[in-house]
Amino acid sequence: MQEPLQICREHCRAIVAEIPGPIYLKRTGYYDNPVIKAAFAGSDRIEDLLDRINKTTSKTPFPGTERVALLTMKSTEKTIFGSKKQGDMIIGDAAMRSITFTDHNMVGLATTLANSREALEKYSLEIIAEAAARELSEIRTKLVDLRQRQEWLRAMNKMFGGGKGAGMGCVFVPFDPEKQKKQKKLEQMLVETESEIATARSESERPEDWLTIVENFLSRPEDILSMRPVSLRLNWSNVLTDDPDEKANTITFATFTLADEMQREGVLVAYEQV
Repeated sequence: MQEPLQICREHCRAIVAEIPGPIYLKRTGYYDNPVIKAAFAGSDRIEDLLDRINKTTSKTPFPGTERVALLTMKSTEKTIFGSKKQGDMIIGDAAMRSITFTDHNMVGLATTLANSREALEKYSLEIIAEAAARELSEIRTKLVDLRQRQEWLRAMNKMFGGGKGAGMGCVFVPFDPEKQKKQKKLEQMLVETESEIATARSESERPEDWLTIVENFLSRPEDILSMRPVSLRLNWSNVLTDDPDEKANTITFATFTLADEMQREGVLVAYEQV
């Protein structure tokens, strides 16, 4: 178990080490930084986020005023239409890609960059461990569902007069010229269900099977949590542009993907707590 755990910890450490930042925020001009300006171009305000984080951590205050954390958010891309310069021409109703950042949050709050990275490594490890636990739970639930389906199919098969000890159940089934075909279908479904149960039991019934599942998760942590750096060139309205003559800023952040299902963007920030 030590080797898979070590693989997972090294993966988490490598992810955290590659997160861009930290961006040093100035209370006198939060939005002077291009990343912050782009991230809070909508109705959300970074002042409100910092105030909320301060209130939620006030019960266990950190010493000093220096803070480092991972700013996370959700990005949404949409197509908009507007005027666009192409060479010496102005094109009307040109399709352009616009990026919006919402659902801002902060994780890994600490007083130093090293402590923040350590907290984020632990947080990443917990995410992967929770994914393994969820997989175990889903496998056990699937086995319960399969057994319930098996009992239902057995009961239906008896009603159609199939199987040993069918009894009088078939008397209550109205005459149906398709009875034989339906009964054959039921028997086929019952065989398939019993095969699925046998497979599920062989993979997850014993404690050592559970351990194997956990080891597989820890040995391939990149399948659960991955990160890649992303750079975007955005103009004043968060529209992607590759026109070198257009005034725009290139922002860099990390894109985190959880099991190919959920994606969030993030960048390390440092600021002074008021």
